[in-house]
Amino acid sequence: MKQFHKIALGLLAVAALTQSCMKKMQDTNTDPNLLYDTRPEFLFTDATKSYTLPGRTQLLNKYSTSLRYMQYIVGDNADKDAMEAPYCDPGKVNFPDPGSDGTLYSDHFNGVGRDMSKIIDKINNTESPLLRNAYTDLKAICTIMRVYDAWRVADMYGALPYSQAFRPTEYAVPDFDFNWTLYLQFDQELKASADVLKAKSKDQKDISKQDFFYGGKTDSWIKFANTLRIKIAQRYEKRNAAHLAGVLTDIAGNYGSQIISSNAESFGYNNLQDWNNDVNDINAIQNVYVSAFPFVEFLKSTRDPRLPLMVRENDWGTNYKPYTSVRDFGIPASKTELNEPSRNTSRFMGKHVFSASSGSAYDWWGQAKTHSFTYTSGSGTATATLNFISLIQGRLFVKNGGFRDVDANVMHDDEKIVDGNTIKMRTSLLSYAETCFMMAEIAAKGGNSLGKSAAQWYDEGVTASFNDYKQKGIEQGTPRAADAQLGDFLTRYPYKGLESVYSQAWVNFLTQPEEAWAMWKRTGYPQFSTYVPGGVNKIGDGSGIAYLESLYTGSQNLLIPRRAVIPVSATEMLGNIGNAVKAMQAKDADYGVDRLDTRGRIWWDMK
Repeated sequence: MKQFHKIALGLLAVAALTQSCMKKMQDTNTDPNLLYDTRPEFLFTDATKSYTLPGRTQLLNKYSTSLRYMQYIVGDNADKDAMEAPYCDPGKVNFPDPGSDGTLYSDHFNGVGRDMSKIIDKINNTESPLLRNAYTDLKAICTIMRVYDAWRVADMYGALPYSQAFRPTEYAVPDFDFNWTLYLQFDQELKASADVLKAKSKDQKDISKQDFFYGGKTDSWIKFANTLRIKIAQRYEKRNAAHLAGVLTDIAGNYGSQIISSNAESFGYNNLQDWNNDVNDINAIQNVYVSAFPFVEFLKSTRDPRLPLMVRENDWGTNYKPYTSVRDFGIPASKTELNEPSRNTSRFMGKHVFSASSGSAYDWWGQAKTHSFTYTSGSGTATATLNFISLIQGRLFVKNGGFRDVDANVMHDDEKIVDGNTIKMRTSLLSYAETCFMMAEIAAKGGNSLGKSAAQWYDEGVTASFNDYKQKGIEQGTPRAADAQLGDFLTRYPYKGLESVYSQAWVNFLTQPEEAWAMWKRTGYPQFSTYVPGGVNKIGDGSGIAYLESLYTGSQNLLIPRRAVIPVSATEMLGNIGNAVKAMQAKDADYGVDRLDTRGRIWWDMK
């Protein structure tokens, strides 16, 4: 209990700050106009470092849950039970928990949520009115961050202590907030914070070097707050469409329609230089998982220019020395197999999600990652192992794609391992492309789309997504990323309605799979389809509409979990957790049979 509520009296100084910043911290002890201990702006930097992915567990959980749910990746060489493990079996009593291996809930209460509240309290309790006023903007930014972080928890778990959280003197055992009340409070706090920043208070502390999100640009924070308000309101549009309309009207009338309007204004975090340098276990993206068939086939079928930026080529090419060895010196049987037409048509191949759902056996074409060939060498014969199934482009998640010097023998000639400190990594959280797709959906439904049509927002979304992934590829060392061109993609696949928007949003959400998962829960897209080898299929049919592969085991359809389980952080919380669950069940029978029923729906996830 104490661990849940305890607010630390001080935060560690950030080792990554520049020498000039460290000098300013030292000056704190001598300048009478400064706070007597660590200043709020430095606390803000420390509290948000590598935000959303502060440790290894968070990234590993992304691999094993949302990236698999939305069929960007699948397990490599896993048996049938392992392939089906992440999903809900309707015939069982207990169900997988998307939050069980992650720390989103605890990160909020032991990290950003707690620390933002601490900084706000620190500013409020500052005795000097002048100094307190100097942190007006930072206080508003901290409020925006606290709301965003709490909303992410509520969005997955359905409920959390918020109004009474981090106030142990008043509320030793805080109540849980959920449903409309909580989301409306989020909206009110975001609006109030945007108003504060909009006022342009004078003599504000310069936080440009301490803000790794926007470099202290308050206009960018206003746009993020406004965009987040729309995003949250869209989540429960089915529950309260009038609220979404009201938020859009307010942003148009009182903020000049200011929302995220370029890739430069996307909300994301510039990670520290040493972030994900040690690939130890997070390189699972390239040695445990491979790319999923539905994702790869959709990109291939539309000749999407983002394909090589999102998926790594397989080994069936001349930029891989073992391939050329087999091609040039292979025994006849190996050469024949190497050049078999169905296996030699593309450098990008995905693995089926389940064998039964794809109608294929667990053969090496559909399921296995590797295949061995024999070829002649100077000493007689040798064996080459080629990966036929492509990997997802791991450089989007881990520096150097998870490869290390010891992996040089399995890397392609055009792939390089460089000093991780030279690689820029930025975690996308609410991008301009996502903003465009969100507004395109609103426009398609006849809502206030802030001056642009659905087609215009769609075109800008696709363009922004392409430019974003190209820039990431260049910065992170993806082969030939600088040569990528959008070309005539929008001419070939123009806006044709909501299915176009949802399909392109799904592609864009590769690095934000939690958002793809939420979109699927909210809209039902991408829909499921069974793939029949040699038959007429929707998956990869070139229509521009994306589909997921059916989760059919051969006897039943499995289900994707729809929420995480609220954890019991202390026995004292059991009563309030139970009260919250009962209240949510009373408001919506679809919540599920109990707290552990991850098939159940939280309040915005309506049928």
